[in-house]
Amino acid sequence: MNQNSSESAFTKLTQIIQSAAKANTIEAQVQHIVEAISETLLVDVCSLYLRQPDDSLRLVASRGLIRKHPVVIPSEQGLVGQVMQLQNTINIKDPDQHPGYYYVANSEEEQFHSFCGVPLVYRAQVNGVLVVQSRRSEVLLSDYVALLSTLATHLAMLISTYSKDLFVTPSQVKLYQGISGAQGVALGTAFIRKESKLFDIQKLKTDDVAAEKKRWANLKTEAMDELRQERDTVKDTLGEGLASVLDAYQLLLKDATFEQRILDEIAVGFQLPWAIRQSVSFFSDKFKEMDDPYLRARHEDIEQLGAKLYQIWQRTSETETPSGSDPLILVGDQISVSDIVNLTTDRLAGIVCFAGGSLSHIAVFANALGIPAVMGLGDVSVQNGEPIVVDGDAGQVICSPGRSTLREYKRIISERQSLADRLQADSQLPAVTTDNVRVTLLANSGLQADVLPGLKFGAEGIGLFRTEVPFMIRSSLPSEDDQEKIYRSLISHYKDKPVYFRTLDIGADKPLSYLPLVKEDNPALGWRGIRYILDNQPLLITQLRAFMKAAAGSEHVHLMLPMIASTEQLDQCLAILSEVHHQLLEEGVPVCRPKVGIMVEVPSCIALLPFWRDKLDFISIGTNDLSQYLLALDRNSPLVGKWYDSLHPAVLHELMRISTMAKKMNLPVSVCGEMASDPVAVMLLLGMGIQQLSMSAAKIPLIKWILRGVSRAQAELLLAEALEQDNATAIRQLGQQFLASKQLLFNDSTQK
Repeated sequence: MNQNSSESAFTKLTQIIQSAAKANTIEAQVQHIVEAISETLLVDVCSLYLRQPDDSLRLVASRGLIRKHPVVIPSEQGLVGQVMQLQNTINIKDPDQHPGYYYVANSEEEQFHSFCGVPLVYRAQVNGVLVVQSRRSEVLLSDYVALLSTLATHLAMLISTYSKDLFVTPSQVKLYQGISGAQGVALGTAFIRKESKLFDIQKLKTDDVAAEKKRWANLKTEAMDELRQERDTVKDTLGEGLASVLDAYQLLLKDATFEQRILDEIAVGFQLPWAIRQSVSFFSDKFKEMDDPYLRARHEDIEQLGAKLYQIWQRTSETETPSGSDPLILVGDQISVSDIVNLTTDRLAGIVCFAGGSLSHIAVFANALGIPAVMGLGDVSVQNGEPIVVDGDAGQVICSPGRSTLREYKRIISERQSLADRLQADSQLPAVTTDNVRVTLLANSGLQADVLPGLKFGAEGIGLFRTEVPFMIRSSLPSEDDQEKIYRSLISHYKDKPVYFRTLDIGADKPLSYLPLVKEDNPALGWRGIRYILDNQPLLITQLRAFMKAAAGSEHVHLMLPMIASTEQLDQCLAILSEVHHQLLEEGVPVCRPKVGIMVEVPSCIALLPFWRDKLDFISIGTNDLSQYLLALDRNSPLVGKWYDSLHPAVLHELMRISTMAKKMNLPVSVCGEMASDPVAVMLLLGMGIQQLSMSAAKIPLIKWILRGVSRAQAELLLAEALEQDNATAIRQLGQQFLASKQLLFNDSTQK
């Protein structure tokens, strides 16, 4: 196949994906794709086989193969079974001569003398096999095989995301859908948290009000002591950032309004347990009625505090941890931080919460600890000691999984661990391309608990510290001293390495429960980021004081201003920074004025960059928000999120424009959005000349490994070709083909 025909086929397959998306059902989309592949590759047959729970393969769509009855190929049988088992392409002529050939009766496939099958892999799972056959006795051309593999990647994602109906699920399998609290996959046995049934308390009267009040005072003291001890344990093992989560319970327990409702119930003659229940119910209902999702999630805090008070009142202890060393899945209605603290973390493999959501404190802990978690399952039938699969990626829980399911998840975990070990072995090496271009890889962070993982995975600094996270996990504003301790600790861990702090970026999807935020019709374009902070300058002043005091003696601290859209905003921030610096010097406090830059995320600032050269020390491109604003799309919206792709040509051309301007101005530039950890995007950014990327710590080893396998010259050629494309699908395919040609492409969740 010559170059022109290859490009023509590539263009045609791009059109196939786009036109298939218009079909009304998943079945129609799949059938459209197999028919179009037949026509494009000039083959007589194109068939799609999907994997079943017993590992057999069922034919679900075909063009050219006779289907007089359901076609099912038994597990590990035939060439199709070998493709699935080996997870590799088989491309041969005269397939009936192959020892692994399996004849499907009445299919009349004996008339076809070629066979090419490619696996459908998504998130490390082989979901099926795509096969093309021809009457001609010849192998499929290598260019066509590459194109077929690309289509298989899209099909795998399509059927995994939308086509639960295409899979047959045995009735005995207990599969529950929830919300992803923390990504990852875990296997273990259920360890059910013993619940203190606060809301089962009976309405009992007392004749001794004074005695009940004394019991409350004693209970409050005992609970406060336990919470302090748990906080100290978390601080010693996981750091101050996560320890501060427990402050919420102490603050609630100290709250005068909460205590007064308890005392009021006792005063009218009710026993203490009922008084606690009534107070908890009242405040929990208030939180549940709130529109803001973060505030709504806080009802869990008050309920967990109530459960703890009742547990101490009853003098009950948590269920004794099972003996042995097998991994455990912590299961309960509302898991609390206390439950995790009281369980040996080396056995804690996963978390299953019947209630809760992605904004729960328990989700924050699970993410920081790297423990897969699924929240908000509702009523689930699970027994203590029952085998459980926790799929944090899909937000699913499987109870008592079958042997094939268990085998598949064990394989996924094993492969992910093997890949992680392989990449981790070289994670401390620098990212240097084959033509000696050095790329600096930094970690994104928001909690002190992220510090050690960042260093473990080879981070060369912190490229984005989201300072709002310590604010979000508290129930009140952290003081200047509190902030200084957090910032100083981070700087000390990354001695002689760059650390980039982003000033408080709240509003829109990041409200603070204890600060006033106006409800807006379009919060993404409203009172958020620097706009909110400049209207609440005491927040910024306190934060800047903490920054500069913590940075004393360091030359590697940087300050980033988010959502800057105008010269007036930038000038106002710089003036406040200068004034705070001057005040601290007058106070005789050792300080360091950090290097200052902006987050390039509002499109209006791009044209203004040349005017700001003398005001900025660097720029950092926040590709998440920049892409959303350029495309006018909310990437998290269930209605329009499907149209979001950071590889959209408009985004790439703007990034190229920014990079070109930065070079002319000799202005350092980095990228700290999700594009920094997307292998295809990384190749394009390298081609643009961007040599500093910041990402989630766990992604660093993979990106380092990829960068060490390519040259910038190759990336520049790829970028030139990508900039000629008019759609993101074609660009991503180009990038995936390039990575595959360098043997740098994984069919794993590490790839988009």
